Amino acid sequence: MYLVNVKLGRGSNGTLPSTLAGAYVSAYATAPDPESATRLAVSKLTSKGFEFLATQGPISRLDPGEWSRHVAQSWPEFIDELPKQEELAAGLEREMVFFGPFVGYERRSEGSSPRHESPGSCASRR
Repeated sequence: MYLVNVKLGRGSNGTLPSTLAGAYVSAYATAPDPESATRLAVSKLTSKGFEFLATQGPISRLDPGEWSRHVAQSWPEFIDELPKQEELAAGLEREMVFFGPFVGYERRSEGSSPRHESPGSCASRR
């Protein structure tokens, strides 16, 4: 499983509040290599109407057996909204992508701060 951090533009997606220009999101993808994980994440995000702008930072390989610990450390406030360890293990045999919280950003202006949006129903399986 790979972690791909992505910067998105609003695109034609209608779920972002109108004050936001786009969002950052952590995409978690089961794939054989980092390039395939990135393609899978970008494909799912663009199919939802977002505009892909860039990956952010390195693409990291995550041990699926450490998923619960990763969520507890990275997203403790969203523990109930992200897949459980058992769900993840069941999905490892097929391509799967799901998303952490979307962190919205406004058009560049002084004093603007990111807004966190819940991952809600952002989990997608292919």
